Amino acid sequence: MQTHIIPKMTIPRKCIFLFLLLLSACSQSADNVQEAASILTDQSRWRIDEISVNDAITFKEGKMTQQFGGVDFERYMETVELKNDGTFSGVFKGETQPFILKWKENKANITVGAADANAKGGEWTIEPRDVSSSSFIMKTQSTAYDYPRVTRIALKFKAAK
Repeated sequence: MQTHIIPKMTIPRKCIFLFLLLLSACSQSADNVQEAASILTDQSRWRIDEISVNDAITFKEGKMTQQFGGVDFERYMETVELKNDGTFSGVFKGETQPFILKWKENKANITVGAADANAKGGEWTIEPRDVSSSSFIMKTQSTAYDYPRVTRIALKFKAAK
């Protein structure tokens, strides 16, 4: 009976530390609202990557997927920009003119809402933990889509290249 001896491989601790540091730097989320705002405005444009409704993915990789008995979206912003002056500009799929909203920093998050302060409508929130240099998520919940039930919507955007 033969036994094979497998040599023991050791990885230097420095390499492990550097790998973990690099990994955490790639997906680091913002620590606070100001850092999140800086990341969002530093990127010139963001492209839609995913839409989820009540935690079920309904749009991924450029394709809509219908959910049985769920809310369907036929209109969504394909690209968005957040500018330093508080302008949130989004272009709906198939359109060329941007739709203008306003964004603002709050104590705990960033909100996106109607450009007209007197207009009524839902607001979207962006939490610092959902913002990184490669992507961000904005969320809302409303009864407008499936009254009287509350619908939770999350839009994930990736940095446009």
